Order: sequence, then C-alpha cells, then structure tokens
Amino acid sequence: MTNLPFKQVDVFTARPFRGNPVAVVLNADELKDDEMQRIANWTNLSETTFVLSSSAADYRLRIFTTQSELPFAGHPTIGSAHAVREAGIVDREAKTFVQECGAGLIAIQVDDSGMISARVPTPKIRRTAIALDPLMAAMGTSSLLDPLAIDLGPVWLTARLEEPEILHSLMINSDKLIALSHQLGITGVTVYAIDKGTGVRVRSFAPAQGVNEDPVCGSGNACVAVHLKATDQQHAVGETYIAFQGESLGRDGRVQVSFKDDDVLIGGMAVTVIDGNITL
Repeated sequence: MTNLPFKQVDVFTARPFRGNPVAVVLNADELKDDEMQRIANWTNLSETTFVLSSSAADYRLRIFTTQSELPFAGHPTIGSAHAVREAGIVDREAKTFVQECGAGLIAIQVDDSGMISARVPTPKIRRTAIALDPLMAAMGTSSLLDPLAIDLGPVWLTARLEEPEILHSLMINSDKLIALSHQLGITGVTVYAIDKGTGVRVRSFAPAQGVNEDPVCGSGNACVAVHLKATDQQHAVGETYIAFQGESLGRDGRVQVSFKDDDVLIGGMAVTVIDGNITL
C-alpha cells in the first residue's frame, strides 16, 4: 500500500464549511492518469487536484472533476496553493510563486492577510451566436442579458441578470442544461447580477460535469469579470470588487476580483478542514 499526503481545503472562505471544498493529493508524481480519475470520482467533490513536481514552476497541478481533467479551474488553484504552502512544498512564508497546469503557468500571490490570488489564463470569447430560447428554457428566466461563451480552460456561458432577486429565483432544468452544454461545448452556465453598493452576486451551474450548482466558482467568477469588461459594465464595479456566491446552497463564499491592465485576478481565503493521508 502507498500513503500520500491529503488535504481537503475549503476555498473562498476563512470559516470552515462555508466555501467550496477541494481535495488535494500531494506528492502525486507516481500516480497514473486512471488512478487520479478514480480518486477524483471517489472524493465526489467538484474537483480534486494532484500536486506534482515541475521543472518550469514551483509545482505542477492536475485538476480532475468526477468525470474528466480540466486545464484550469479557479477554486482548485486557490485551494491547492494554500495546501502546498501549508505543506512546505513552497516556502510557508512565500508571497509569490508559480503553478504549472494544463493552461500554462499561473502566477500566485499571497497578501499579508493570507488572501491568495491567481492571475487567470488569457480568456477567449467565442463569437458564436447563442440561441436565447433554449437557454432561457434551461435557466427558467427570460431576463438573460448579453450571453457570451468565455473560455478559460473551462468554458462558461456567462450572462448578466438585471436584478439580484432574479438570480435567487431561477428554476434550473438540469436535463435541458445538460443537452445545451453538449450542444454548445460548454462546461456550464454562470449568471450574475450587480448588487449596487455591495458587489456582484453569482451562481454557476454545470450539471453536464456532474455539478448541479457550484457553491463558489473561481473560473466562473473570472468569466463574470471578462463579461463585465466585454459588455462595458466594468464601470459599475470598479477595478476591484467582491463577488458573493453560495447563498442558495447555504454557503457564504467571497471572491475578490481585480482588473490589472488586460488581466483578471481572482482571490480568496482558504482553510484546511481535513489533513492526513490517502491510502492506495
């Protein structure tokens, strides 16, 4: 039997059980692809990550859903950065380091409060027409504004809603959303509303990936930032804002989103809730 260090980290929260958990397997260089996928399926979390050595960065990260591997994802990146720092894979006092993943090299920084931020991969907006009728039928609302498919590794069809109240009253048809996701080649749908004076309220749905609703989604929030900029709404939120996500699932996730020149940074706190070993 082989024992590997294992952590389960709650991300986008400083209080356990209020964010989005990610399973992190450390020292995973010897694991085969099928072993990683089987472990990710077993943890049954939206993502499980595997930390490997890298010749190009401080460490390499592989990210798996219960069904497949992703080139990049936000909350696994933040949670894994917390885990490698806590485990001493990078210096525990390090303020900057670099993660290698399928999407390339990701710059990580940690501020004095312990908030971890990641510069997301360069987004690609797919300039393809999106039929509104099937999208509205899947989401249970006719109030979707400017839907855009945005590729950050995961591909989120992202749209704005006029009021936060609409966000909370969505009636999602998972079967229709799965069919639409396969048809458009998207990971899922992220919708948001600007809550004036507070920040941005967000929900993300990816039933085609086995995640009916993501409690707090880093890549989805990055796509919201891209959408705000692409639709000339950035002025409503400023250079840095807080996104709130997870209320519908009893969570209280907080994502700090910043615009830096042409880049987007997502950040948040993280806390370890399980620390031990996984036995193979």
